Amino acid sequence: YIIVGGGIFGVSTTYYLSKMHLKASIVLVDQFNTFPCPLAASHDMNKIIRADYGNAFYCAIAMEARKELKSDELYKPFYHQAGLVNLDDTGLGQRIIENYKDLGVYPGATIIGPDEMKLKDNGIFAAANYSGVKEIFVNPSSGWAEATRAMEAVIQASHTSWVQFIRDAKTLEFDNNGNCSGVKTIDGITIHADSIILSTGARTGKLLADSASERAILQVEGQVAAAVVVTGIVKLNGEVFSIPSFHPSMNGVLGQALPPTPDGLLKFCVDVSFKNTSAHKESGQMISHPPDTPDQDQHKVSEGLKQECHQVVRGIYGKELQDYQFGSFRICWDGITPNQDFVISDHLHCQNLYIATGGLFHGWKLLPIIGKYVVQLLDGTLKDEPHQGWVWDRDQKGGPHEKIVPKQ
Repeated sequence: YIIVGGGIFGVSTTYYLSKMHLKASIVLVDQFNTFPCPLAASHDMNKIIRADYGNAFYCAIAMEARKELKSDELYKPFYHQAGLVNLDDTGLGQRIIENYKDLGVYPGATIIGPDEMKLKDNGIFAAANYSGVKEIFVNPSSGWAEATRAMEAVIQASHTSWVQFIRDAKTLEFDNNGNCSGVKTIDGITIHADSIILSTGARTGKLLADSASERAILQVEGQVAAAVVVTGIVKLNGEVFSIPSFHPSMNGVLGQALPPTPDGLLKFCVDVSFKNTSAHKESGQMISHPPDTPDQDQHKVSEGLKQECHQVVRGIYGKELQDYQFGSFRICWDGITPNQDFVISDHLHCQNLYIATGGLFHGWKLLPIIGKYVVQLLDGTLKDEPHQGWVWDRDQKGGPHEKIVPKQ
């Protein structure tokens, strides 16, 4: 097996293959010599852990993943239960609670009003923008995880004499019948395998185009695109309190504030994504992809994008967080699909080639389980229910995370 890409899909797949196929040769290939790759969306200080979806299927699998995060010794040290607050005007909170009821799960989630919210957590969110807000969803059972540290632990747990970690795939290789047969690295080395899994996120479209520009049927054609969101970090002074993540989606504020880390780092995300589209000369396509620079210009953030981060801070904390300064900003790339479903599928037009990607900026929480589904795909045992939603060349209607689809 060759897995290209060391984000959550690639790392989790490597882990499950190493446990379920004990003597299989497994190669994980990524852009850096260090794993996890610092360019991946999954390489981060922290990530939200929630099962709070209006989509019943994603609610169920996120519950499965959270159970592992809370109980498995591999993940437990990195999980922190802090709660979650969501503001929107679409009735999402009620749909989430109905999903929990249908699953027979009662995590303590409830709907409250703005006046009650202003008194919670020592009034830290009292100055948020509640204009027009009637219902606020609160779930004390949600939390956050130390993202990079957890990824490092899973990689370490995957190490066996049968698993190799090597640097980057430049192109895919094909045999005389057009079937995928391996990868060629940037060092010019060709590695062959029976199964090649692309977990390449934002790089998927360009990698396929670079590998087989003359084969239109292999291209992504809108199935997966590279998209980006902006995050910023504020260093708090004084005592750090455990507070929930806060997710407003109205009054011109689209974003989230994660709970502070024990050392006082507070991360803000702008939940508005955009693309970076340019012409791919050899294939004639317009493809969104990260910049071709060593660090993908992750820390080259425009003044306008910085102001969007400031707008999220003001909308969540108002005057409660004064005289703050952002210590850093980051451009975070991920693979996104039109209907926000993941892709876990064989490539329908190329034997031996599989796609497992499309994290959509919300996939990290499934690190403990997503590789299991990929291995089931490879073994031919993946059930129809998830596979139909995750298949390549699918109907792109609906989805669990619509607000994050790029508009620009």
